[in-house]
Amino acid sequence: MAITVLAAAEVRPLRQLVLRPHQTLDELVFDGDEHPLALHAGSVIDGSLVGVASVAPQPHPVDGGPRDWRLRGMAVLADARRTGSGRQLLHACLEHACGHGGRRIWCNARTGAAGFYERAGFSAEGPVFEVSDIGPHVRMSRPL
Repeated sequence: MAITVLAAAEVRPLRQLVLRPHQTLDELVFDGDEHPLALHAGSVIDGSLVGVASVAPQPHPVDGGPRDWRLRGMAVLADARRTGSGRQLLHACLEHACGHGGRRIWCNARTGAAGFYERAGFSAEGPVFEVSDIGPHVRMSRPL
Protein backbone atom coordinates (compact mmCIF):
# COMPACT_ATOMS: atom_id res chain seq x y z
CA MET A 1 0.00 0.00 0.00
CA ALA A 2 1.19 3.49 -0.84
CA ILE A 3 -0.15 6.95 -0.13
CA THR A 4 0.11 9.34 -3.06
CA VAL A 5 -0.71 12.99 -3.69
CA LEU A 6 -3.54 13.54 -6.17
CA ALA A 7 -5.15 16.49 -7.92
CA ALA A 8 -8.57 17.53 -6.63
CA ALA A 9 -10.26 16.19 -9.76
CA GLU A 10 -8.68 12.76 -9.20
CA VAL A 11 -10.39 12.21 -5.83
CA ARG A 12 -13.90 13.04 -7.05
CA PRO A 13 -14.76 9.74 -8.80
CA LEU A 14 -14.03 7.77 -5.64
CA ARG A 15 -15.86 10.36 -3.50
CA GLN A 16 -18.84 9.81 -5.76
CA LEU A 17 -18.64 6.02 -5.74
CA VAL A 18 -18.31 5.65 -1.97
CA LEU A 19 -19.91 8.73 -0.44
CA ARG A 20 -22.37 10.35 -2.80
CA PRO A 21 -23.41 8.15 -5.74
CA HIS A 22 -26.53 10.28 -6.25
CA GLN A 23 -24.45 13.38 -7.06
CA THR A 24 -22.57 14.35 -10.19
CA LEU A 25 -18.82 14.88 -10.21
CA ASP A 26 -19.42 18.62 -10.53
CA GLU A 27 -21.45 18.51 -7.30
CA LEU A 28 -18.46 16.91 -5.56
CA VAL A 29 -16.27 20.00 -5.81
CA PHE A 30 -15.91 20.86 -2.11
CA ASP A 31 -15.01 24.18 -0.53
CA GLY A 32 -11.27 24.15 -0.05
CA ASP A 33 -10.50 21.69 -2.86
CA GLU A 34 -8.58 24.32 -4.80
CA HIS A 35 -6.93 26.01 -1.82
CA PRO A 36 -3.19 26.31 -2.51
CA LEU A 37 -2.36 24.42 0.71
CA ALA A 38 -4.95 21.66 0.23
CA LEU A 39 -3.80 18.06 0.15
CA HIS A 40 -5.68 15.37 -1.75
CA ALA A 41 -4.29 12.00 -0.73
CA GLY A 42 -4.93 8.64 -2.28
CA SER A 43 -4.33 5.12 -1.03
CA VAL A 44 -3.11 2.73 -3.72
CA ILE A 45 -3.07 -1.05 -3.36
CA ASP A 46 -1.75 -3.21 -6.19
CA GLY A 47 -1.90 -0.26 -8.57
CA SER A 48 -5.53 0.61 -7.83
CA LEU A 49 -6.83 3.69 -6.05
CA VAL A 50 -8.83 2.35 -3.10
CA GLY A 51 -9.18 5.39 -0.85
CA VAL A 52 -9.05 9.17 -0.81
CA ALA A 53 -9.08 12.00 1.70
CA SER A 54 -8.70 15.77 1.45
CA VAL A 55 -7.62 18.40 3.94
CA ALA A 56 -7.45 22.17 3.63
CA PRO A 57 -7.34 25.21 5.89
CA GLN A 58 -10.84 26.14 7.03
CA PRO A 59 -11.92 27.69 10.33
CA HIS A 60 -14.02 25.56 12.65
CA PRO A 61 -17.66 26.70 12.25
CA VAL A 62 -18.22 27.34 15.97
CA ASP A 63 -15.02 28.89 17.30
CA GLY A 64 -12.76 28.86 14.28
CA GLY A 65 -9.28 30.19 14.06
CA PRO A 66 -6.74 30.72 11.29
CA ARG A 67 -4.87 27.50 12.15
CA ASP A 68 -7.86 25.18 11.78
CA TRP A 69 -7.95 22.57 9.02
CA ARG A 70 -10.92 20.61 7.70
CA LEU A 71 -10.83 16.96 6.68
CA ARG A 72 -13.31 16.16 3.91
CA GLY A 73 -14.27 13.47 1.46
CA MET A 74 -12.57 10.59 3.24
CA ALA A 75 -13.65 7.47 1.38
CA VAL A 76 -12.32 3.91 1.20
CA LEU A 77 -13.76 1.22 -1.04
CA ALA A 78 -15.58 -1.48 0.94
CA ASP A 79 -13.14 -4.19 -0.17
CA ALA A 80 -10.19 -2.14 1.08
CA ARG A 81 -11.54 -1.37 4.54
CA ARG A 82 -9.62 -2.83 7.45
CA THR A 83 -6.39 -2.80 5.42
CA GLY A 84 -4.97 0.30 7.11
CA SER A 85 -5.79 2.51 4.13
CA GLY A 86 -8.03 4.85 6.11
CA ARG A 87 -5.57 5.12 8.97
CA GLN A 88 -2.71 5.94 6.57
CA LEU A 89 -4.81 8.49 4.66
CA LEU A 90 -5.77 10.19 7.91
CA HIS A 91 -2.14 10.18 9.06
CA ALA A 92 -1.04 11.83 5.80
CA CYS A 93 -3.69 14.54 6.23
CA LEU A 94 -2.76 15.16 9.87
CA GLU A 95 0.93 15.40 9.01
CA HIS A 96 0.23 17.78 6.14
CA ALA A 97 -1.91 20.11 8.27
CA CYS A 98 0.55 20.02 11.14
CA GLY A 99 3.44 20.71 8.77
CA HIS A 100 1.65 23.84 7.57
CA GLY A 101 1.12 25.25 11.06
CA GLY A 102 -2.25 23.67 11.79
CA ARG A 103 -3.35 23.49 15.41
CA ARG A 104 -6.71 21.72 15.08
CA ILE A 105 -8.40 19.51 12.54
CA TRP A 106 -12.14 19.01 12.29
CA CYS A 107 -14.64 17.15 10.16
CA ASN A 108 -18.31 16.34 9.82
CA ALA A 109 -18.19 12.57 10.23
CA ARG A 110 -20.88 10.11 9.26
CA THR A 111 -22.11 8.56 12.49
CA GLY A 112 -21.02 5.14 11.23
CA ALA A 113 -17.42 6.39 10.97
CA ALA A 114 -17.32 8.19 14.33
CA GLY A 115 -15.56 5.25 16.02
CA PHE A 116 -12.76 5.37 13.46
CA TYR A 117 -12.17 9.03 14.23
CA GLU A 118 -12.44 8.50 17.99
CA ARG A 119 -9.71 5.84 17.80
CA ALA A 120 -7.57 8.49 16.04
CA GLY A 121 -8.00 10.98 18.88
CA PHE A 122 -10.99 12.96 17.62
CA SER A 123 -13.79 13.99 19.98
CA ALA A 124 -17.43 14.44 19.07
CA GLU A 125 -18.82 17.95 19.41
CA GLY A 126 -22.52 18.58 19.83
CA PRO A 127 -25.51 16.57 18.72
CA VAL A 128 -25.92 14.38 15.68
CA PHE A 129 -27.27 16.32 12.70
CA GLU A 130 -28.70 15.32 9.35
CA VAL A 131 -26.99 16.19 6.06
CA SER A 132 -29.71 16.29 3.43
CA ASP A 133 -29.70 13.26 1.10
CA ILE A 134 -26.61 11.86 2.85
CA GLY A 135 -27.51 10.94 6.43
CA PRO A 136 -26.63 11.52 10.08
CA HIS A 137 -23.31 13.18 10.93
CA VAL A 138 -21.48 14.45 13.98
CA ARG A 139 -18.88 17.20 14.08
CA MET A 140 -15.56 15.97 15.42
CA SER A 141 -12.17 17.56 16.04
CA ARG A 142 -8.78 17.00 17.57
CA PRO A 143 -5.69 19.07 18.26
CA LEU A 144 -2.69 18.68 15.99
